Amino acid sequence: MFLIYTNYRVFKSRLFKDLILQSSPKNSIFYRFLKTRIGFLISSIFKCSIELPHNNENCVGIIKGEKFIIFELDESVNPVCVWKKDRNDSWSKENFIGFQLISKYTLSNFNKNSLFIEKAFTLHWKKMNHISRSHGDFTHFNILIDKNEKIHFIDDKSHENSRIFDFFYFYSYYNQCLFRCKTINNVDKEIILNKLLEIIVRVCSFSNKSSFVNEISAVKLPEKWGLINIDKLKYLEEFKNKMILKIQD
Repeated sequence: MFLIYTNYRVFKSRLFKDLILQSSPKNSIFYRFLKTRIGFLISSIFKCSIELPHNNENCVGIIKGEKFIIFELDESVNPVCVWKKDRNDSWSKENFIGFQLISKYTLSNFNKNSLFIEKAFTLHWKKMNHISRSHGDFTHFNILIDKNEKIHFIDDKSHENSRIFDFFYFYSYYNQCLFRCKTINNVDKEIILNKLLEIIVRVCSFSNKSSFVNEISAVKLPEKWGLINIDKLKYLEEFKNKMILKIQD
């Protein structure tokens, strides 16, 4: 996987910063250096040639193996559309939906977006009360906010599961990103995770601890997911124990 950009203006855009966050949550010294003017000049030495389906000189993108996703930006470096290339080398054009839910691993960014997180969770919980299929990849990268502050869910990997699975997965994936990030302190991490659990408890509104335990016991852990540790039950036990402490009988 690697990121692409066509000039310094788009390199400094909000969207490209979001793509950097997707590529690595660490925000290591090396990554912070790459985001500077000097880092831009050095990385520009390693150029690649990609044939695009348009003539717009303002583009950023992410390439994962054979999967190409290119974003066109206007002169104010605001995203206008998305191009996707499939395995048959065919390009398809889509409207730009919105920016990802979390753009920085900081307490201030979490607080800024906590209302959107709760709104997204509320919408999804209502949906889960009517269907028996989870989103399957419910992370802060797959929840987008458009210019009208409307919420969109993308990259659905739907499968049958417990109603609580997606919220467990969101918490665990966000926790993993915070743990890997080098620029956030442990105190702020704990505050964020504590607030996130409180949002889940409010939204999912379990009447008592027993009803939650019954729901979490029905979780099916998928064979493939975006969490690193191979001991999947540890993630579930951590989430379960912390949620039980929050739920009032």
